[in-house]
Amino acid sequence: MHFSEHDLEEFSDLVGLIYETVLDDGQWAEVLGKVCSFVGGSASRIYWRDATNANAETVHSWGFDPEFLDIYRRRYVSLNPLYPASVFVEPGHIFSTQNLVPPDEFQASRFFREWVLPQGFFDAAIFNIQRYHASASAFTVITGLDYGAVDDRLRYRLKLLVPHLQRAALIGRELGQRSLHVLSLEAALNRLQYGVFILDRSGRTVWANDAGAAMLTKGDVVKDRTTRLGLTHPGADVLLEEGLLPSGEAGDGLPQQQALIKMKDGEGAAWTGCLIRLPAHSATLKAFQRVEPFAHAALFLRPTEVVPASRLETCARLYGLTPAEVRVLNAAIDLDTVSKMAENLGVSTNTVKKQLSAVFDKMGVSRRTALVRAVMSIESAS
Repeated sequence: MHFSEHDLEEFSDLVGLIYETVLDDGQWAEVLGKVCSFVGGSASRIYWRDATNANAETVHSWGFDPEFLDIYRRRYVSLNPLYPASVFVEPGHIFSTQNLVPPDEFQASRFFREWVLPQGFFDAAIFNIQRYHASASAFTVITGLDYGAVDDRLRYRLKLLVPHLQRAALIGRELGQRSLHVLSLEAALNRLQYGVFILDRSGRTVWANDAGAAMLTKGDVVKDRTTRLGLTHPGADVLLEEGLLPSGEAGDGLPQQQALIKMKDGEGAAWTGCLIRLPAHSATLKAFQRVEPFAHAALFLRPTEVVPASRLETCARLYGLTPAEVRVLNAAIDLDTVSKMAENLGVSTNTVKKQLSAVFDKMGVSRRTALVRAVMSIESAS
């Protein structure tokens, strides 16, 4: 895919701005607007959503009418056909509405007719930033009626930004904006329970927080070499080395990167690394250089969080349930009549009966009580 000189400049400036959010989350609104400009979206937001109930929270947004965001939280969360299935998607993987729900079904939903369409919106490209037991934090770009369905162009451009957006959001969350308002960056980094390593242009460690220094002493995950910091896992070390090199260029002139570096220590425990190259002339670089004048990049290393699948997700995978069937199964656990389920999901009672019948067949039960008992008897899978 060809990129003009303007595209390359826009991409470079946007990546730099994304990392400014690590220490200043007030920059997110501008970032979201520029992401939309780069990929072709009309609105964007970062949000959190629970898979098992109607709890949702928009953390940052751009391009939305605040009243629509408020009414979404109060009324339309349970009507969104993408939930709860979208919560189960692996972090970093881009999907659109059509990947989960047939377009005609999505466009016939109350959610589309009453919330999406009145804002002039049409489709959405989404990726989960991080998954938890039964919830996820996510990033979405909404397309307008003038753009139409999410296409390969939008997916490709967003894919280039995903690792940067994911890293910035995760590291910013870990650092905690409150602590940064009252502590110096050095003090905030030393309060973290996992390793932080500030690297110079050669990749050598020029500063490590207390947890990082302890990891270097132990030497089973990370170690100092003569030329640069190294990871003991060979594959992960290659990714670290590639991440520290001057940006390699793909055929279109834009670098391809992975968001996270995954590895195991000598005892087989899983670890995750997050490497950020500090953008030149940025406030983020200047803040890290106040900790260490030769700062050029920062590596964050922590034990990988094991996220067990919820019972609902386990059922979906075990019995091959469609997103619509997962929705009605979730409603059936909490609500005792078909009419209540239909009202909660924003579909007809006939639709609920049809989908519930399909769930009964797949799970081998014939009554709602047996269905609920089958779900409750399933152990969450890791």
